[in-house]
Amino acid sequence: WRLPNVKELQSLIDFGQNNPALPVGHPFSGVQLVIYWSSTTYADYPDVAWYVYLDYGYVSFYGKGYPYYVWPVRGGP
Repeated sequence: WRLPNVKELQSLIDFGQNNPALPVGHPFSGVQLVIYWSSTTYADYPDVAWYVYLDYGYVSFYGKGYPYYVWPVRGGP
C-alpha cells in the first residue's frame, strides 16, 4: 500500500460533480467530504504537500503537520 501522488488523486475527480466530486456511479464506499493527502511534496518546501478536497475536487497544498485523511492505493509507482 502507498499514498497516491496528486495526479493520481486528481484523476478521480469529476469537476461536474460535488458532494463528493467523483463520477456518478463511482465504485468507492465510505468516501468522506474532506481533504485527502497526496504523496506529492510541494516544490522547494519539504514540509508542504499537495491535497485534494473531495467535496468539490479542489486541489491545493498545505503543511504536512495537519491531520487530513489518506486514501491508500495498492501497487504501482
